[in-house]
Amino acid sequence: MGFRSLAPYVWPIYGPWMAASLGMSILLVSLPIVLVVDGHGYALAALVAGAGGAGAAVFALPVGWATDRWGPAWVGLGSLVAMVVAASVMASTVRPLVLGAAHLVFGGSSLAVMLSRQADLTRRIPANLRGRAMSLMGGTMRFSVLLGTVIGGLLIDLAGARWTFLAAGVGAAIGIPAVLPGARTPGWEVAPIGVGGPGLVKMFRMNRRRLLHAGLFGMTAMTTREGRMILLPLIGVSMDLRPSTIGILVATGYAADLALFPLSGSIMDRFGRLAAMVPAYGLLAVGLLSLLVADSGSGVLVAGLVMGLGNGLSAGSLFTLSSDLAPSEGTASFLSGVSLLTDIGRVLGPLLVGVAATWWGLEAAAVVLATVMVAGLIWLVWLVGETGKAPTTLS
Repeated sequence: MGFRSLAPYVWPIYGPWMAASLGMSILLVSLPIVLVVDGHGYALAALVAGAGGAGAAVFALPVGWATDRWGPAWVGLGSLVAMVVAASVMASTVRPLVLGAAHLVFGGSSLAVMLSRQADLTRRIPANLRGRAMSLMGGTMRFSVLLGTVIGGLLIDLAGARWTFLAAGVGAAIGIPAVLPGARTPGWEVAPIGVGGPGLVKMFRMNRRRLLHAGLFGMTAMTTREGRMILLPLIGVSMDLRPSTIGILVATGYAADLALFPLSGSIMDRFGRLAAMVPAYGLLAVGLLSLLVADSGSGVLVAGLVMGLGNGLSAGSLFTLSSDLAPSEGTASFLSGVSLLTDIGRVLGPLLVGVAATWWGLEAAAVVLATVMVAGLIWLVWLVGETGKAPTTLS
């Protein structure tokens, strides 16, 4: 078995996933630029940009419960529609309060799409193919982020905030046709996963150790990942680079990131999860520290490439880790608990960048993020350990 066996899932599983992440990435790169250029400070820009992560944290548990009972397709469909509505609201104003509230809904709905797809795929794919299946989820998300960062930067430069935010809604709408067949014909998809299984509280109590193992590492990794997505555009603004140039700098790192996702999945399935995750997240920390000596656009580009290489080797690793540890009953609810902890990092990352940049400067923000990532690696190696099966040679 290999990547070819995942072909039947490209449209119904990976399509909506890509659509949701495309919309999110357009907003993530454009929101800080819009707010800083409009005269707002780093802290407010980071807060509004981090509202998407806050929405993901708020929506996580309800989404897991709903997916277990109503099935992935209905949850995915409703969430994509909510993303389109939220983007339309954002296009109507540039007031920070409205942008933050709409971004919160957009981010929570994006999480719902992704979690419903992961829960569906977890039940469909055998364990010895899980690393590749989840790395493909990470890879498709990275491809959409690559497009989104370029689109976001170019549209802000050429068309302004309103059309950029509308483009985020259009990106989400692309995924709606992919989930309609499952919603219309429930027998086509995996049955609601948790029917007859334990409730949320009981499931969390029974699996609290696994939940903390996956969730706390995910929190540190997501703090670092999301923080760098805010940090790089802010460094570009501090260097007086054009928005389109900033988008290209961020996207270049994602190009390196995207190229490595097949390698990530193969390593996880053949040699174990840690063989891919330790060097991957180590490179992410090294790339952040490289920003300390970057004094030009070229220096930022090199640092972004190092981070991209690390992030590429980690493609699908958090999804694989949580799926490895998920119980057979209440799968989506467990994944939602892991997602809740992980997505706290989506709030912490931008918040740490905003606070550190305001008090000590952008270089200090890079050091803070690198420190968080190193702490996460220590947790992963010493306390979590290997979650996959013993290394085997797979076709």
